[in-house]
Amino acid sequence: MSKQSTSTESVLSIQVPKKLGGKKVVLVDAEEYAKMKRRLAEIEDTLQKIARGDAAYRQGRTKAVRSLSDLVR
Repeated sequence: MSKQSTSTESVLSIQVPKKLGGKKVVLVDAEEYAKMKRRLAEIEDTLQKIARGDAAYRQGRTKAVRSLSDLVR
């Protein structure tokens, strides 16, 4: 005899505004969204720093060093 398991999961209904009709929509946990938003901010900051460094390099404002002690010279 096999037992059939019955699931009593509750269902949540969500009304989607018409302006989103036909578009792809993703539901994300608020905590995970906050993590993704922080990560995006970190990546944007890093890319800005890289762009500033590239600009400084092209303008000749950088210094090639072999070790950290060369920086103080």
